[in-house]
Amino acid sequence: MSGQEHPMRTGESWEAFLRRYRLRDIRDDGRDGWVVESASGATYHVAAHMGVDRDSGSYTSRMTCDCPARKTCRHINAVMDMRHAEELAAAQDGDADGMDIIDRTQF
Repeated sequence: MSGQEHPMRTGESWEAFLRRYRLRDIRDDGRDGWVVESASGATYHVAAHMGVDRDSGSYTSRMTCDCPARKTCRHINAVMDMRHAEELAAAQDGDADGMDIIDRTQF
């Protein structure tokens, strides 16, 4: 990731990651997103929206948050960085289910 910082800094604890984003917790909501608890105690819902572009047929994804910010907020950034770190860790552990599916798919 040239020029960018790794989402979970080397040696960074979960608590330090949350402090960096001024959060108390991030929990999977078991449906389509995450419950993000701010350091102030307020909770927000970050949702992932998947779709297919009608013109190109490619998959699209976007995230929304129900906090008062009207743009990409720190809650969305924290969830994206957390997910990225999880994916990197899974790839390093050899857990590449997504790639396995692609490898087994015939075009």
